[in-house]
Amino acid sequence: MASFYFAANALIERDGKYLMVKEGKEHVKGTYNIPGGGVEHGEDPVEAVKREVKEETGLEVTSMEGLIGVFNSYSSEDNHPVLVHVFSCQVEDREPEPQKKEEILEAEFKDLKDVQKDSLRNDIVERAVRLKSQRNLLAVENFEQYRHPYMDSEPTPD
Repeated sequence: MASFYFAANALIERDGKYLMVKEGKEHVKGTYNIPGGGVEHGEDPVEAVKREVKEETGLEVTSMEGLIGVFNSYSSEDNHPVLVHVFSCQVEDREPEPQKKEEILEAEFKDLKDVQKDSLRNDIVERAVRLKSQRNLLAVENFEQYRHPYMDSEPTPD
């Protein structure tokens, strides 16, 4: 059976800038990414992205416009395969304030032109921005019907 990590991230745009977090975890320290992280066993990815945005930026997701795409990636910590679901979201209208300061050094809306390409954690941010501009989002209502066995319960030991 294939083994992979399952992540949910949020692409959040305000006034032409994107909400970015500066990573504090040692293996990615100083790189920029969009808010998000691992989907816990039994957790819906829509709920996971809301939780992750709140934890990493202090902001509540106020609406979800849809699923931008599912991206294949690899964990920067152990090179394990990762399926990253990126949702287009809106958040409350205030400045972000990271809640997990040891994991997230800063959270702010940035113009992507001001973020050096080599300081991005991976290429998912650029790919998601490009796909969102094409406006082919999958409605969240449709996505909520999606159930992967990974989401149902803790894995059983081999």
